[in-house]
Amino acid sequence: MKKVVTMVGTWGSALVVSFGLRRWGSLHPDPLSAPLPLVLLFVSAPALILSLWLLVPGKGESVDCEQESL
Repeated sequence: MKKVVTMVGTWGSALVVSFGLRRWGSLHPDPLSAPLPLVLLFVSAPALILSLWLLVPGKGESVDCEQESL
């Protein structure tokens, strides 16, 4: 159930952001000029967050577990 809630929350927030950006674009048709540091932050932040999430040890299967999971 936790996975379903996470997935629905992720997709729902992505749809809200997408529709919000589309609405903002229709109200402001001029090209968006963003500063370079902000662009670099938006491009690199997701990769850095996922890298940290993968590298930080978390809850997992115990090393001294006698049973193997299938």
